[in-house]
Amino acid sequence: MSSYFRAIAIDFDGTLTQGGRPEEGVLASLADARDAGMALLLVTGRVVSDLLHVFPDAERWFDVIVAENGAVIRREGVSHPLTTPVPLELDAPLVESGVYFQRGLVLLACNIEDEIVVLEQVRRLETDCQLIRNRGALMVLPSDVSKGSGLLKALEDLRISYHSTIGIGDAENDLALLRHCELAVAVGNAVDSLKREADTVLTANAGEAVADFLNERVLAGAPLPASRRWQVTLGQSDSGGRVRMPASQANVLVVGDSGVGKSYAAGLLAERLIELDYSACILDPEGDHAPLGHLHQVVALGGSGPLPPAESVPLLLRQQLGSLIVDLSLLGEQRQALYAAELLQALHEERRRSGLPHWIIVDEAHVPFSDEGAACSMFQSQTGLCLVTYDPAHLCGSSGLDFDFLIAIPGENGIPPTALEGMRERWDIDPLDRLPAPQEGQALLVRLGDSPGVELFKLGRRFIQHVRHWHKYADAHLPPGSMFQFRNYFGLTGARADNLATFRRELLLCDSKVLEHHAAHSDFSNWLAHAIHDETLASTARELEAQGRADGAFDSLRHALVEAIEIRYLA
Repeated sequence: MSSYFRAIAIDFDGTLTQGGRPEEGVLASLADARDAGMALLLVTGRVVSDLLHVFPDAERWFDVIVAENGAVIRREGVSHPLTTPVPLELDAPLVESGVYFQRGLVLLACNIEDEIVVLEQVRRLETDCQLIRNRGALMVLPSDVSKGSGLLKALEDLRISYHSTIGIGDAENDLALLRHCELAVAVGNAVDSLKREADTVLTANAGEAVADFLNERVLAGAPLPASRRWQVTLGQSDSGGRVRMPASQANVLVVGDSGVGKSYAAGLLAERLIELDYSACILDPEGDHAPLGHLHQVVALGGSGPLPPAESVPLLLRQQLGSLIVDLSLLGEQRQALYAAELLQALHEERRRSGLPHWIIVDEAHVPFSDEGAACSMFQSQTGLCLVTYDPAHLCGSSGLDFDFLIAIPGENGIPPTALEGMRERWDIDPLDRLPAPQEGQALLVRLGDSPGVELFKLGRRFIQHVRHWHKYADAHLPPGSMFQFRNYFGLTGARADNLATFRRELLLCDSKVLEHHAAHSDFSNWLAHAIHDETLASTARELEAQGRADGAFDSLRHALVEAIEIRYLA
């Protein structure tokens, strides 16, 4: 079975059946899908009573029925309207106009031939309603209702992400359904507008197409196409075009020397995925990604706070369908490796259970994904991995994870030789044979697989400010030789800082003569540049030191430098 998808949302009329109860072969394929662990949702424009009249045992085959074009959810024999009904004052003028209609709990259904009359009455009464076509039928619904909105509510109740869902339909009202699924599938008899939006169009019609798709592709574990609608933009090419990759069902390897921007690229990918509502779990050994915790539905664990047991971390993903940053930067090397191994095991089991997280992003991946570790074989057949390393030679060399994309970040000396050699040996591709060596701020996107290709591009801008080794310098303790020793003109004051948190505190407490002494010797900027390795903050400190030397306003220097640290690290 597909290891990625966890639910299938299927339209009824024209998709599951051409009329009446679905054929036994179609129902058998539905049963096989449920037995394999897939949740099935029937998403129909029909009123529940009408559906059960032609398909009395519908609830036997589906976990949830989304009826009335998304306005009603039926589960365990109970129908729940999701909004208020179409206003009853519409009934009398429609009857007077000779329009035959049927009411459900929410919608009003009629014939497409009456569209003009119905539209006139809706406008005359100034009701907040919409008219939706479904081949020969016309539905009047509250303006905020669609098959997509109903599907999202049903998936939320099932604790399943729409990014883990396949949608199958045939008619105009199924456009909203397919747009709210990761993979959009149109049966062969679908209307042209639906086929144009679908990621894949089946050759057979209605129930036969659904059964074949389930049996021959989903249940057989055959590769499914990546969605054309769900893509992440990594940056811009020299020609100005967007450089993109699929947001699901792919593996990415990010390589480059230490300090050249690998974590920036991985964080950029994480931001774009989180923006699109994918669930990601980032293993962060250096504290580079902790600021991503400011994004919506992202929880940051670890860092200066305690880490929960590794086996309990996936529960947070399941509860909120969101993303996690697991900051390991304050753990010792041995404990860090052990926790990462335990967490990867727990995430592997959670993926088998719920399909979450969609993406696992691992910085310094050569440690947990070395040949000696269990992670390589554990995740060998899965997608949704982004591994980041300066040492690709020791990354799953023997078991061979499959990668679809490689992002190579150059340093001063270009692409690391080990990375180039790995590309030549593993994928028989040398990107520099096709393109000039990338310059600073550029990267190479190597598309692997059956149609390899190489693009030179500039990485996009981050939403969240990226600071390397965030918690390492904000909260961890630097070695004695790297501490900042506070002085005045008479010598050491006894105050010292072994991280940015204590440095900030001592800045607030120290005498202005201490500030004057250090500003005169550019001590603040030198320490920030060489001990903290943050040239951006060091540059700010240089400007403040120069300003202090010029105007003697050292209290202004104090507060401005503290504010710069807080904005960049401690906010």
